[in-house]
Amino acid sequence: MALNAATVQTKKSEIIAPGGIFELEEVAVDGVSYRAYKHAPKTLVDVFDGARAHAELEFMVYEGRRLSYGEFFDRVDGLAASLQRRLGVGKGDRVAIAMRNNPEWAIAYTAITLLGAIVVPVNSWGKSEELRYALEDSGSCALVCDRSRLKLIVESLGALAINALLVDAREEEIDGQVLSFDALVDAGRGLAFDAPEIHPQDSCVILYTSGSTGFPKGVLHRHIALCQSLMNMFFLGYLVMELEGAREFRGGAERETPLLTVPLFHATGLLSGFLLPLQTAQKVVMMYKWDALDALQLIEAEKITGLSSVPTVVQDLLRHPEFDKYNTQTLIRVTAAGAATPTGLPELIAQKCGSPSRSAGWGMTETVAVGSTMSGVIFDLSPESAGIVSPLVDMRFMDADGNEQDPLPGGEMEVRCITCTPGYWDKPEANAATFDTQRWMKTGDVGHIDADGFLHITGRIKEIVIRGGENIFPGEIEHAVYEMSQVKENVVFGVPDEAMGEELAMVVYVEPGQALSEKALREYLLSRLASYKVPRYIQFWDHPLPQNASGKLHKLNVRTAFLAASSDE
Repeated sequence: MALNAATVQTKKSEIIAPGGIFELEEVAVDGVSYRAYKHAPKTLVDVFDGARAHAELEFMVYEGRRLSYGEFFDRVDGLAASLQRRLGVGKGDRVAIAMRNNPEWAIAYTAITLLGAIVVPVNSWGKSEELRYALEDSGSCALVCDRSRLKLIVESLGALAINALLVDAREEEIDGQVLSFDALVDAGRGLAFDAPEIHPQDSCVILYTSGSTGFPKGVLHRHIALCQSLMNMFFLGYLVMELEGAREFRGGAERETPLLTVPLFHATGLLSGFLLPLQTAQKVVMMYKWDALDALQLIEAEKITGLSSVPTVVQDLLRHPEFDKYNTQTLIRVTAAGAATPTGLPELIAQKCGSPSRSAGWGMTETVAVGSTMSGVIFDLSPESAGIVSPLVDMRFMDADGNEQDPLPGGEMEVRCITCTPGYWDKPEANAATFDTQRWMKTGDVGHIDADGFLHITGRIKEIVIRGGENIFPGEIEHAVYEMSQVKENVVFGVPDEAMGEELAMVVYVEPGQALSEKALREYLLSRLASYKVPRYIQFWDHPLPQNASGKLHKLNVRTAFLAASSDE
C-alpha cells in the first residue's frame, strides 16, 4: 500500500482502536468529558517508580559528571527526605527551581513531585524582577537555584520569607536562608519520607509562559496532563514505526542518547528532554551552554542519536567549519522547530546527517505541548505543515464574531483536551478571557486543516497588522523572506501610520559573508506577494536578532528597537 495522507489517517485509527496499546477512553475532569489514553501512567510517581528499575544504566552526562539511574534516585530520595523533614514541604506546596540545565534541576523536580508538592520552573534567563515576580505569584515556599540566580534574588529572600537551596554552595555562602543543596541531599540519604497519596487530578507543576508583553502567566498542570502528554509522544513514535519500520542505530550507537539544548523550564524541554528519556531508559547529555564545537565533540564521544532545537542552533552545528572532522553518523533524529525554517535547512540536514528523521508540530504551554505533530515519513508528506492533530485534541476554528468555521479555510484556533490547563494560577480575568464554559480554549493562533488532515499555522491574532482595512499576517511575509538564501533571520511587525492606521516594517539579519540590497529584497517580495504585503520599512541589522527563553526571535524587542531608532532619525 502506497504511503499517503489517507494511509496515515487509516493507521492512526487502527492504533487507537479498542484493545490496543493506545486505546482511548472517556475521562471526566471538572465535569467535562475528554478522550484519554487508557493505558497511560496515572501519575508522574508511576513514571518515576518505573525508571528506578534501570538502576545500573547511565542516565545523565554533564560537564564530565556521570550519573546512573540508581545514583540519580539516591540523590532524589535524599533531597525529598530533607525537604520534608527540615523544610516541611508537603502536598500542594510550591517549590521553585531557577537555574541552568543540570542534573540537580532534574533531581529537584523529581524530589518535589514525590512529596506531592507543585514544581515551579522559573525562566533562568530572567532578571531579578522576573524571578521575584514568579516566586511571589506562585507563593513558593523554597527556591532551588544556582549561583547566578541566587545573586539576583538574595536581597529579597528576607521579604519573601523563603529558603534558597544553592547548588554547588561554598561554605561562606551558607547562612540562615541560604542552604546547601548538596548538604541537604547528603543529610537525607537513608532517611525515609512520607510519600502522600497522589491522584491523577492533583496539581504538579506551574509553567510560566514566555509572554512578550508584561509579566508571564503561571500555567497550572495536573499529573494526568503530563502523563497523557508523554503517552501522546509514544503514540506518534509508534505510528511512525508502523509506517516506516524501526530506525536502526548507526555509527556505533547502542541506545537512545539525546543532546539536550532546550531549557528544562519550558514544556518541550521538560517532557522531551527529561521525563520521556527517563521513562524510556535513555541517556541524556547536557551542556553548560551552547557551543557548536563542544556539541560536535559530545556527539562523537557520547554517540548522540538525537538533536532537537531551534533552527539557529541546528544551523550553527551543521555549518561549523569542523563539522566533517567529527563522527556524527550516530545522529538518526535531527529536528529544527520553534521558529520559521530558513531556506535550505532541510536539505542541509539531509546532506550532513544522512536523511535523519525530522519532525515538526504545534503545541502550547497551556496544552503541555500537545496539539499536532509529525515525524519521519509523515513529515515528508507535508513538511511545510504542523502535522496531524493528536487523537486527544478537539480543535475548531472561529471567525472574528465567534462563529465556527469550516476547517479548510480555518480561522482562530480553539482547542479542548485532557492536557489543557485547568487555568492560569491566580488569574481569574485571564481564565475568563481564555476559556468558555465548555472548556474550549482560545489559542490566539490562526490556522486551517487541509484536505489531507494536516494542520497549518498561518499567524497570531495579536500579530495581525491591519493596514488600510486589510488584515495581514506577518508570518506569511517572514516565510517568503526565508526563501532567500541570503537571509538568516527576519521579523515583520506593524508600526503606527496616520494614513493607513498601520504600516508593515521588517528587520533583516543577513547570513555573514552574504550580500542583500533592499532593492533586491523588495523585488523578490513583489514577485511572491501582493504589493500591499511588502513592508514599507525595511531595516538591515549587522548582528543576530534577540531571542526569548524559548529560542524564538523576540519580535517585541525588535519592534521596540526599530521604533527607537526611527524616532532618533
